[in-house]
Amino acid sequence: MKTRLWIIAGMTALIAFAASGIQAQNRNNQNRPDHMQFDSHDQQVTRDWYKQNQRNAPAGFRDRDKLSVDQESQLRRGNVLPRDVQRQEHSIPRGLSRQLPPAPRNSRYVAVGGHVAQIDRTQHVQDVIHLELNF
Repeated sequence: MKTRLWIIAGMTALIAFAASGIQAQNRNNQNRPDHMQFDSHDQQVTRDWYKQNQRNAPAGFRDRDKLSVDQESQLRRGNVLPRDVQRQEHSIPRGLSRQLPPAPRNSRYVAVGGHVAQIDRTQHVQDVIHLELNF
């Protein structure tokens, strides 16, 4: 009888421990294979990162990286990234990429013209976080 109680208590503790780990992963948005667009958490993390790094902005976020009005209008969900804009894309900085969930398979995050975009391998824009840069 005593052994049975210990087994039940142990199993209960194990299940509670596993459930708390799953909740932590969900809270941090780090385990979303279906992450096809940015959510409000991703947008806030990106804006906070930009505010902290604005003075020494990396490639893709500098004054000289600003897109033209025409290019800016093409940086929209569902559009194919134009070739002239593709030439201006940069990998997002490591400090920011660590704070965002992994991009979906066959996709990547890029910094382009002061924005963060999720692009698939066929150059389709899956989503964009538009940042207000001080140009």
